Amino acid sequence: MNKFTALIALAFCSVSASADDAGGTAFNLSMREQSYLENRVCFAQYGLKASKIKAYAFEARAQTDSKIGLAARTSAYVECESHGDFMSRPMRYIDDCDLVDGEWDCSPPQLEVTVPINGREVKMRPWSGLTPEKSYQLLKEISAKGMFQGESLDKAIGNSCDIAKNKDPEIIELGCEAAMTISFWCPQAKKTGCPRVLFLSFDEPAYIRSKYAQ
Repeated sequence: MNKFTALIALAFCSVSASADDAGGTAFNLSMREQSYLENRVCFAQYGLKASKIKAYAFEARAQTDSKIGLAARTSAYVECESHGDFMSRPMRYIDDCDLVDGEWDCSPPQLEVTVPINGREVKMRPWSGLTPEKSYQLLKEISAKGMFQGESLDKAIGNSCDIAKNKDPEIIELGCEAAMTISFWCPQAKKTGCPRVLFLSFDEPAYIRSKYAQ
């Protein structure tokens, strides 16, 4: 793992895998579990109801050259009802919770909003205090840059993207179809443009939001 991948791994505090890739099997939660997850993720913090709760069991997956190794796990995806709009599109909080020793453990909910990028809909999740406005502007700029080291930047964004601050205030980490490191420090802006891409990898995305959440 190179230094950029290590930075990205630190930037995103939880990892989900797609049901297709990791062998996720859907199952029904009890009413008690649904009520607990709704209260934990949506109501206790925001006074909102849950609009969607889905649970899946995942088998362990060995690490390969092209896939991250994963331990067996039981996970629930929780989506809260919309609490506002961005560009006339609903914003909502979402979360992935894991069943650990018989109890549901949830990470801090993330804001999610769907935005238009290059003619398609992209689920965007700003982290660490980033605003939807700044995150959306960044994705548009990166998408329009064309290629980086032979790879399409628009393809690297894909249909789902997490955007987070690095400990360096001039660095932003993207966990999309690919992992990317973006810099707002541009000493040769006329040549490179600004912001500029420092790193891109399709091999080990920093954050893979579950396809079963769609």
